[in-house]
Amino acid sequence: MTQASVGFHCPECVRSGSQRVIRGRELTARRPPVTVTLIAVNVAVFFLDRAILIDGLTLRQRGFLFGPLVQTGEWWRVVTAGFLHADLLHLGFNMFLLWILGQNLERLLGSARFAVIYLAGLLGGSLAATLFDFSSGGLGASGAVLGIAGALVAVLWSSGRSIRETPLGGLLLLNLALPLLSPQISFWAHAGGALGGFVAGWLLLNLPGRLRNTDNAGVAVVSGLCALLLAASVLGPVALGY
Repeated sequence: MTQASVGFHCPECVRSGSQRVIRGRELTARRPPVTVTLIAVNVAVFFLDRAILIDGLTLRQRGFLFGPLVQTGEWWRVVTAGFLHADLLHLGFNMFLLWILGQNLERLLGSARFAVIYLAGLLGGSLAATLFDFSSGGLGASGAVLGIAGALVAVLWSSGRSIRETPLGGLLLLNLALPLLSPQISFWAHAGGALGGFVAGWLLLNLPGRLRNTDNAGVAVVSGLCALLLAASVLGPVALGY
């Protein structure tokens, strides 16, 4: 018998490999922190929206996306709309997809890169909705979530794999087709979010040389893309004469 920290182990057990002790810090590290934080923020905002009023208005009324109000200077709606939801079903569906897709992409690319991809999807959806659906109100994390799906498509593309090998193609088609079934769902927000996430993912994976493996460089490039999307969402309708 072989002496162990508690009792004894037989020689065969020792030769077959010792057990691995997993510490609490390792368990925490395995969870995708940005994905978990985003879900927590969306859920918290949903309940706060129903619990408080600010000068007589709900968070939805102050933060939903509406082109004419953005044009008057309420630019924050381009961002805040992505954290507001109409009802519990709307919230639950988006958070389910965020968990399924987000944890995979975050573990693959890292938390910082994942965060800017999420923002690029959110802003891409807001830009498309502002330009092509100017007079309609909108809210929800759908654009950002589809941005994650778009970035995963970019990952497959860059690795030479086909989207048909995964459920991503069906997921994108389903979400782009949903507006045909319900006019309340914005096609442009979904399409713009998917495109914004794809471009962000492609940029991260196709930076030249050593920059590709440097988190700071990739995050800086996609942050620049996000700044352009935000500016275009605010100034684009003016340029188009809305």
